[in-house]
Amino acid sequence: MKLNAKRTLVTAVAAICISTQLTACIETVLIGGAVAASAIVLTDRRSVAVYSKDAWIDVQAATPLGEIGTPKDTHIIANAFNGRVLLTGQVASEADKQKATDVVKAISGVKGVDNQLTVGPITSLEVRNNDAFITSKVKSRLLGDNPELANAFKLVTENGVVYVLGNLTQSELERGIEITRTTSGVQRVVKTSLITIIQEPQAKALDQHAKEDAAKTQGTVTPLPGGDQQPTTQGVN
Repeated sequence: MKLNAKRTLVTAVAAICISTQLTACIETVLIGGAVAASAIVLTDRRSVAVYSKDAWIDVQAATPLGEIGTPKDTHIIANAFNGRVLLTGQVASEADKQKATDVVKAISGVKGVDNQLTVGPITSLEVRNNDAFITSKVKSRLLGDNPELANAFKLVTENGVVYVLGNLTQSELERGIEITRTTSGVQRVVKTSLITIIQEPQAKALDQHAKEDAAKTQGTVTPLPGGDQQPTTQGVN
């Protein structure tokens, strides 16, 4: 089956940076079971350790999710954030939808699953390309409004529906949703269980820690939990 959860981190990050014209980013690339972090990808309010663990969860989800359904009737995207996993896409049956939840819950370190899979025909390549375009438009508008908001407000677009996640203040969440829902092409905005509401002082502290982590890990390699060797990515933007 076609599992879009597994793109390379370099490709995903490059797409984000190009589409949003971001210059202050943290790049995380999985190389032979390790995470190399450098200061060319978006800074993240997750620590390098949490970010790496989330990427590892995505790796572990690839095989079991790939065994559900067939390429003609199944399209699953998995994104881990703070140990919780968002599932989006399409499956052929309610049984397959439940199976997706079960196999992800069985992965070590997964704290919960927000299953937003729909039962029905898979989306076309044209629709998926349009979803990527919608994401780029939202991120560009967020960046123009507030760079910190663009950084913290994570999103996944599937069939015109934008799923929101991130470590956000209440005001950031409200502003981000307003910008997203008024972006052309967006059909609906969904607040997922992968949103953590934080206070303003905590947000500032996390932003500072992210910058320090980026500086410390620039050019270094951090082993993934479990020593996994398979490259992967997070599709969250």
